[in-house]
Amino acid sequence: MQDGELSTVADARRVLQSAGDHGLVSADYDEDAIAGAMASEEDLEDSPERLAQLDINVTTSLLALGRDIALGRDDPKKVDSRWKKQRALPDFVDLLNEAAAGDLNTWLPSIQPRHPEYAALQKDLASIRAQGATPTDDRLRLLALNLERWRWLPDDLGSRHILVNVPAFHLAVRENGHTALEMKVVVGEAEAARRTPIFSSEMDTVVFSPYWNVPESIVEGETAPAAMRDPSFLDRNNMEILRRSKQGTERVDPASVDWDDEEELKELLFRQRPGPGNALGHVKFLFPNPYHVYLHDTPADALFARRGRALSHGCVRLEQPEALAQYVLRGSTEWDAERIRTAMDSGEEKPVALKEKIPVHIVYFTAWPKAGGGFDTWPDVYGLDARQARN
Repeated sequence: MQDGELSTVADARRVLQSAGDHGLVSADYDEDAIAGAMASEEDLEDSPERLAQLDINVTTSLLALGRDIALGRDDPKKVDSRWKKQRALPDFVDLLNEAAAGDLNTWLPSIQPRHPEYAALQKDLASIRAQGATPTDDRLRLLALNLERWRWLPDDLGSRHILVNVPAFHLAVRENGHTALEMKVVVGEAEAARRTPIFSSEMDTVVFSPYWNVPESIVEGETAPAAMRDPSFLDRNNMEILRRSKQGTERVDPASVDWDDEEELKELLFRQRPGPGNALGHVKFLFPNPYHVYLHDTPADALFARRGRALSHGCVRLEQPEALAQYVLRGSTEWDAERIRTAMDSGEEKPVALKEKIPVHIVYFTAWPKAGGGFDTWPDVYGLDARQARN
């Protein structure tokens, strides 16, 4: 075997060994087998076939590692059926060839996620490993799980964007790498049907003094049974009933409803009028998605004093909704702070289209890097860490 070929294989082996820097395991990429083949250098010199096979094995292992670092090793749908990979596929074959012609050590950094949080968690991982931690160390496992989730996100979150981290019960508006606004949030309950889904979209509308269109699941499980038991329930909660028709909708007298007729109930729409007691508070923020999830105000301000805030039916409740409204409408001269406050208290629904859409990313990170090094951790509120670790 020529010295140059041996050197290239040795470089490749070092790249495979660096899988641990990303929370992966080098043995999963046949690093041990390649090391064994390299140990029998004399046999390789006498066998072009074995040398060619080693070259194939090295390339295959490198591409497998590269793909896992670029796009993720796991299928997020196995963690949550609604969870999808969003990162575009880098051209890692061409990038590998370019690196092999120069410095192979530049290849993985060229295809890994671009987010500074990914690099920061890598440093934390390296620090813990340097302290002699074994692969069973819970901190290493936690960082590996969270590094994997960064591989599922798009590289470009938007020069300004809104990030809601479910386990942290936290929302941050980020602008060019800096936090412009942050606040506590309430997210969906741990029950599977009420969890806040993990996805990305773009905010396009603010609705002041919104109606709350009660979801069918809540109508069936809560609203209709309560109205059947207590005829005053709908009035006390400022609710009205509408019936679907080809012409649109028409108001329905609650006294005319047969509460035992499930088919009739399916034809009815329940909504809560704008006002102080409205479940959505004084404003909601819309970003199209198939889950009917949005950000909104809430009259239940006391919930933000709680440590654990997985308490909603799936939507995200905001601690400072007026501040967010001022931020997303800051480019509209007609929507100053006074007019926003007036619209929130008007009692008349008023949708306002944003002049520029704002990316919204609802994410699930149980480890997050601190500015000065180290990382914060939060409880695995939906059990997704545990499920991901089993895959």
